[in-house]
Amino acid sequence: MEESKLLIELEQKELKANLGNITIAGVPIWRIVRYQSRLKYVSTHSDYVAVSGKTKFIGKRSIKLLSGFWKYFGKKDLTIFYTFNRLVYSNGFYLDKFIDPVIEGSEIKDDNYVIVDSPNYVGTYARIHKEHVVDNEVRTISKQILKHLMLIIVPIIFKKRINSLFFKAQAVYDLPDSFIQQYNRMIALFVAEYVYDYCWYRLLSPKRVLIVFREGYFAQIAVCKRLCIPVAEFQHGITLDKTVSFAGVFDFRIDPDFFMTFGSYWKSEHFGMTDDRTICIGWAYSQFMKHQLSIGKKRDDAALVISSPEISEKILDAIQILSEWKPSMKYHIRLHPSESYNDSLYSKINEIQQAEIVDNSNDSAVVLPQYQYVLGENSSVLYEALSLGCKVGLLNICGLQPPVDKSAIVGSFSIIRNEKDYHNFFCKKEDDRSNALSFYSDFKRDIFENFIKIKM
Repeated sequence: MEESKLLIELEQKELKANLGNITIAGVPIWRIVRYQSRLKYVSTHSDYVAVSGKTKFIGKRSIKLLSGFWKYFGKKDLTIFYTFNRLVYSNGFYLDKFIDPVIEGSEIKDDNYVIVDSPNYVGTYARIHKEHVVDNEVRTISKQILKHLMLIIVPIIFKKRINSLFFKAQAVYDLPDSFIQQYNRMIALFVAEYVYDYCWYRLLSPKRVLIVFREGYFAQIAVCKRLCIPVAEFQHGITLDKTVSFAGVFDFRIDPDFFMTFGSYWKSEHFGMTDDRTICIGWAYSQFMKHQLSIGKKRDDAALVISSPEISEKILDAIQILSEWKPSMKYHIRLHPSESYNDSLYSKINEIQQAEIVDNSNDSAVVLPQYQYVLGENSSVLYEALSLGCKVGLLNICGLQPPVDKSAIVGSFSIIRNEKDYHNFFCKKEDDRSNALSFYSDFKRDIFENFIKIKM
């Protein structure tokens, strides 16, 4: 893929420029700005489209000055969980699909733990494990105040270091002069969060910290390193090659100590980790949802088509061709939470009689078991569909480029390059489940619990 090749080149340039040598409190501040710098470069030099979560505030805002972390003072063997920036909604409540099922499926639910949701979620909202979720209102307001203070102080105190980093990075990423304001803002926010959580961690003395997606929690990781608190990261998506987020080598100063994967297939190097720090704990969410849902017969008159912002038009072009190859099949398009159609795309879909956009408010684990056939390019939802027993086809037409060079992918999915492939897809018999389980294996409770007790 073009962005993968660009990232390989960038890695070499980054190492040559010694960007990691400039630190604040022992933290290589280049890592704080690396994602946005790479994103700027890759977006300019390829057709890469960034996908980000939408901020949404749920419920009425209410200040609770004596809540949050206070009730956890003095608790022994405390675990702090930091969730993904987007919760899922199922059966009347919100949950983090990476963390809550692990808590529910292990003995940690009987221990002392606290859950910190993304600032996107404040106020009152139905939430599983609600009694362990801290009030984000106070945290968010406090951090915003501290952030504005640091926006004044940090660029002055650390001006020399930030400027030195920016001028080095500018040569690597072709950044405009104005981008230094972004560096000041991102580093100031990092320092604000670092100071805030350092104070809380000193008071709480947590035994361990578990996070989803390190890019959102560098301050917390840095505090853990300073206080010798082990930190582990949950895998949150499919990574088959170099990515803007993870490309690079492990750095003990800012990367989590451990990384927990969905299945044995996923390589540590693609997450910026090493083999000895990577552990497969499986995918607790699918087992959790099996107990929550009652699904009847899978429908075989319609295929669920997984879309995303960077391939919206290509997906519609592909559906147009598929509908000609098999006119009897309906196509239900599931948009990514960050995806929306413009007038041109709506006009195009209106020309395809068999296609329609379906509701994407329910989580994929709720929707997938309803379909026999699922189509797409390379979304994590496709791997999840495979693990749930769906027949999954990867579309290799109309400019869509699934990872057909990976042997495990070819052995697990149907690659659709032409009309013959498409008709064979529907005739395909059930495959050996071993490959599917290597992507999303059953939750390994014993391994997770031993890992928590021994390693953390």
